[in-house]
Amino acid sequence: MEFIDSITNILSAFFKFDSTVTIVGIILIVSLLVKVSLKKAILGALKVSIGLTGLFMVVSLIQEAMVKPITNIVSIYGFNKGVIDIGWGSVGYAFGNTYGYFGVLVFLIINVLLVTVRFTQTIYVDVFNTWRAMLLAGLVGVTTGNFWLATLAVVVFLIIDVKAADIAAPYIEKINNFPPGGSWPHGTHFSFQACIAIPLEWILRRTPVIKDVEFSAETIQEKFGVFGETTVMGATLGIILGLFSQIGIMPSLLLGVKMAAAFLLLPRMAAILVEGWFPIIKSARSILVSKLKRDDVRIALDCSTVIGHSAVVPTTLIMYPIALLISLALPGNQMIASVSLIIVLWESAAVNAITEGNILHNLIILSIIVCLFCWGATFMAGPMTQLAGTMGYDVAKGMVSNWDAAGTPGLVLVYKLFSLVFGF
Repeated sequence: MEFIDSITNILSAFFKFDSTVTIVGIILIVSLLVKVSLKKAILGALKVSIGLTGLFMVVSLIQEAMVKPITNIVSIYGFNKGVIDIGWGSVGYAFGNTYGYFGVLVFLIINVLLVTVRFTQTIYVDVFNTWRAMLLAGLVGVTTGNFWLATLAVVVFLIIDVKAADIAAPYIEKINNFPPGGSWPHGTHFSFQACIAIPLEWILRRTPVIKDVEFSAETIQEKFGVFGETTVMGATLGIILGLFSQIGIMPSLLLGVKMAAAFLLLPRMAAILVEGWFPIIKSARSILVSKLKRDDVRIALDCSTVIGHSAVVPTTLIMYPIALLISLALPGNQMIASVSLIIVLWESAAVNAITEGNILHNLIILSIIVCLFCWGATFMAGPMTQLAGTMGYDVAKGMVSNWDAAGTPGLVLVYKLFSLVFGF
């Protein structure tokens, strides 16, 4: 175990850097390995980091702006649930527990073997986003006290992750005009939801009336004029939400401005992110095709690179209040989504790749997926609170959970599978 402890300490030190810093090192290493020039490697790494930094700033803006209105809605209209939404607070619990690091290393070695034998196309270089697997390891490890079972859970989870990414990648590339060679596993946070959407979209395309409705971003702008513009939609939604939550007229107007700013900036930050990744993808694909004598190998990318499609932001804007209402009214759900609502942006992009930009279909499928997130977050609240309690959280304050990652369908599926097989 001393060897494993040493590995855990090294990986823990690496992941303690902020992701926007870690990604620079990762991209520089990958770029130089695939023979990107030093100048392009440095510029590409910095652009990706700048894009991520910008995205996180915009995300923080939305999250902070939404806290007061949602708190008011819960208080004024008498909604009461027993689980606290901690949003991306689970990242700290993922990196803070010691169960997951070794499992990630084992998977990365297995991943190379799986690519070699053609079990998967995806090489998981987006190592920061294995944090959801680390969270799963913590949940399994704290519940069972079994290090090796937690390690196995990480490996199984990430194998499912890369297979889902293999399936979803062609759809994502097509709608976003991405060059061949990208993959978006992202800890079952992205491609897994796209895979859920595939059979649902198949049904919708064969459902009377619904199958004939083409509700795209262009349709919204054409029918609603200036009110169909993304920034105006964001401002309108913010003002309505503010007035409904009774935060006051001026705070409501300010919320509208913040929402408009956020949804104008998000696609632009994604464009910077993509600009940094493109030369690396092209070079990596060229090298891999040459070395492995196959043209289907893919490089794992952050899913924020593909949120820029014109239908994603309108879908997200419309879906926000719908997702909030679902979390308030859904039977069996015990967590009101507040800071977790932000992940609707990425789920919209995942589903949008399958519907080919049909916003009505996006909304229907996302409503189903949001229900899964709600039930998942409720189901995982017990183990999530137990894990948090081992890391300093005062459990007397109440149970905690979130949509990403505790309630993510892929994570819940693996946890439930392990609990059935191993009896915990």
